[in-house]
Amino acid sequence: MASQQLASSAQETAGQQAASQPNPSPTSTTVSAPWESEIPMPVAATISAEQLHKVEASTQQIGRDLWSHLDRRQPSVFERRWWLDHILTWAMQDESVKVQMFRFVDVLPMLKTSESVARHLQEYFEEVSEHLPSAVRLGLEVSEPDSLLGRALAVNARTNARKMAERFIAGSKTDEIFQSVTKLRKQGLAFTLDLLGEAVVSEAEAEAYQQAYLKLIEELAPRVQAWPVDDLLDQDHAGHIPVCQVSLKLSALYSRFKPIDPEGSAAGVKARLRPIFRAARDHDAYVHIDMEHYAYKELTLRIFKEILLEEEFRDWSNCGIVIQAYLLEAEQDLLGLLQWAQYRGTPVAVRLVKGAYWDYETVISEYRGWPCPVYREKWQSDASFEQLTRVLMQHWELLRPQIASHNLRSLTHAIAWAEELHVPRNAWEIQMLHGMADEQQHLFSQLGHRVRIYAPFGEFLPGMAYLVRRLLENTSNDSFLRHAYERDADIGELLQMPG
Repeated sequence: MASQQLASSAQETAGQQAASQPNPSPTSTTVSAPWESEIPMPVAATISAEQLHKVEASTQQIGRDLWSHLDRRQPSVFERRWWLDHILTWAMQDESVKVQMFRFVDVLPMLKTSESVARHLQEYFEEVSEHLPSAVRLGLEVSEPDSLLGRALAVNARTNARKMAERFIAGSKTDEIFQSVTKLRKQGLAFTLDLLGEAVVSEAEAEAYQQAYLKLIEELAPRVQAWPVDDLLDQDHAGHIPVCQVSLKLSALYSRFKPIDPEGSAAGVKARLRPIFRAARDHDAYVHIDMEHYAYKELTLRIFKEILLEEEFRDWSNCGIVIQAYLLEAEQDLLGLLQWAQYRGTPVAVRLVKGAYWDYETVISEYRGWPCPVYREKWQSDASFEQLTRVLMQHWELLRPQIASHNLRSLTHAIAWAEELHVPRNAWEIQMLHGMADEQQHLFSQLGHRVRIYAPFGEFLPGMAYLVRRLLENTSNDSFLRHAYERDADIGELLQMPG
């Protein structure tokens, strides 16, 4: 039912887009790709009602079994993580407090003095003071920004914010990053590293972004390759998996990355991406291309497909790309990747995510009068995620599934389809964010699933913008992470079918 509703919704919106002005996100020049003329466009396989019912029953059973295990895996009061979890729980119980807390964390890196920190604390939390614990409210009320108490509050706020950042960010220097990924390894978890930062505005910044990845690969790969082999993390159905894995954004490799200039943008990006691919190939590392805003999607897909058809990279399989399930075009994009992979003849990985820019996409499309590229309702994105999960599992040999989610329903649904379609357990993996829902990560790993942690690296305080976006995204009312902190969460609600 959800799939039918989803298809109807997508068709309706597609009709609206066709009738409206063209969305400016696709590249301005249509390029005829060789695989489009030689390989028929795949279509999603039809699934019987009986099979859908069977998978749904498995999803429910697996989910309830996992939830019963999670209830016994909460952190101890003696762990620092317990205290941070409870701070997040407290904030999540009140939307106004949560927003103000994360707004403060976001602006904190720009505050240079204790006085300015104390003043912002008062300004941000004054309007939600009635929702704060009495001790916190009293401290804010009696402390002047330039007083001794005010300075003490500021120092404490900055210290706690940094501790929070350290939980979610792997480090800024190679040694710090190595320590973080070593800890993950000891816990039975794999990793992929992503450099924090805002959009590049100069060629010098784009060059620095490239050099940061080259340095990381050259310095980190030899160190992690010295680890003893872990069959769960280092082997899949086809053999060896690189231990050192990185994720990057194409727009950060070229300061004039513009969809309106696809040829120039592609040339600029490829010039900096090729050395990264070569370094990864030479040092046995893996490179994943992240997706960004919708406006960059077509150009990102084009560059990814074109560069991997170049002779030196055509048989290289240690690479992948992201598909965002909240996009109306997601299934078509995934089938297009399948068509291209059939032509190329070498598998790639596909990281399936819900998408992290929903607010931005909806606001921008409304403001500019463009058709909205994302599903309007959360259940539609969830249903799309499940539909794309099934497609990935059906074509796991060419499109290696990487299911990136903290949502219990989404993950158990993926497990159910993998079992139904007899996908080898080591042929696909679960991905989660660094510092988020550690108990879930460890549980899936101990049950024999390869779990890879998406870990940002870079300077802690400048990385706060990333931190805030992730926290807001993963502490929403319907998030698995939120419910993981709540002892009385309704498992039936968590496992409810979208729609």
